Amino acid sequence: MTTSIKNSISLEKIYKAQQSLKGVVEQTPLDFMKNFSERFQANIFFKREDLQIVRSYKIRGAYNKIQGLSKEELKNGIVCASAGNHAQGVAFACQKLKVLGTIFMPVTTPHQKIDQVKMFGGQFVDVRLFGDSFDDSQKAADEFCSNQKNTFVHPFDDLDVIAGQGTVGLEILNDITKSIDYLFMPVGGGGLASGVSSVFKS
Repeated sequence: MTTSIKNSISLEKIYKAQQSLKGVVEQTPLDFMKNFSERFQANIFFKREDLQIVRSYKIRGAYNKIQGLSKEELKNGIVCASAGNHAQGVAFACQKLKVLGTIFMPVTTPHQKIDQVKMFGGQFVDVRLFGDSFDDSQKAADEFCSNQKNTFVHPFDDLDVIAGQGTVGLEILNDITKSIDYLFMPVGGGGLASGVSSVFKS
């Protein structure tokens, strides 16, 4: 995550993203986990983003980014590179917004994930398998974008994607009734962590 992007996420931008996602993403529950709470002698809650239609929070950032693009940016379609969750979010957004998308995935991606991307995107997405790793797919996607003049939707290093992921933080603060001592998040590229931590910091 670049420093310039980390320092640019405003609470206002995340609230704006929340409005754009209404009726598209689920406001997932914050479930009290009795077994974990008893085991660790604490009040432990899980934010159930696995209940999103694409089974992860990635739909938030992908949809927020794509719906905010101009007609000119969308004219040649959008492109992404992903090994799974981001691809599913982008595919869903493409079908919902009637936008053409080309999705690059590693050859090693499980067939189940590839099938899910095709299902969510339908006629609006073209899945292309390239390389053995995410980096290989990313390089191919970059080259494709340069040649075809498409708009690239980055899985995490993008202000609008981060703002979309940050809406998870708004929901947590809205639903919790107890003071929060610790917040644990998975970190891959850092989009979720950047967005949610921006909310908590503000």
